[in-house]
Amino acid sequence: MLNLGAKPMQVEVSVQNWDFDEDNNYRALPPTPQSLDQWLIINPVRLTIPAKGQQTVRMAVRPKAKPDDGEHRAMVFFKQLRADDAKGVNVLFNVGVPVYAFFGDVKRVATLHSMSYLNERQSLQFDITSSGNAYVRPEGFYMIVQAEQEGERKNERDILQMLDGKTGEVKGKKPLATGKINSKPVFAGNRRVVEGGIALKDAIKEKLPEQYALAVKVDIAGTLYEKVYYIKKDK
Repeated sequence: MLNLGAKPMQVEVSVQNWDFDEDNNYRALPPTPQSLDQWLIINPVRLTIPAKGQQTVRMAVRPKAKPDDGEHRAMVFFKQLRADDAKGVNVLFNVGVPVYAFFGDVKRVATLHSMSYLNERQSLQFDITSSGNAYVRPEGFYMIVQAEQEGERKNERDILQMLDGKTGEVKGKKPLATGKINSKPVFAGNRRVVEGGIALKDAIKEKLPEQYALAVKVDIAGTLYEKVYYIKKDK
């Protein structure tokens, strides 16, 4: 950890079992014999970092029971403590870092029920059931190109062939925009609707034509899904 400030900083480290609730928000859970928070050894758990200095926090995994196959997780929190001589308003951090450990036969199995684009939020929405023993998530790329060529709508297959689903590289004419798709994970045994934003700068938004095509290629648990959405600007 780094302290970029002009005074020493005290930090307390703690660990918690967790998952996401139905709205994909962080939810603290009580520990179980199989939760990673019970197996993490953290040293030190309280530290003083000198001004403009740094200190290392070490973590080790020591299972107290035979680990079940698959994913085990914990959230490690780094909480800044208020200095004894602090005056006025102080902004203190409390940052959570997810930690995952995987044992044995790890199986990522997913069912994609639907994939859609929400134009008003510029976001892709995925309805996914995770039925293995480790989390799954949509990971891939998007590309925005002209929807029409010589007055006719471009063929969906031709558009998809331009985009490499593994690297995100684009063949042929330079697209209007490209980017990576990421979302929160769906943990094993859950069905969730997760979103992956299409991050477009204002300068790109202003240059978009009245009609354009959004090509999407995402990998979910080893299966590639691809789709082209034909979009009318501001509609």
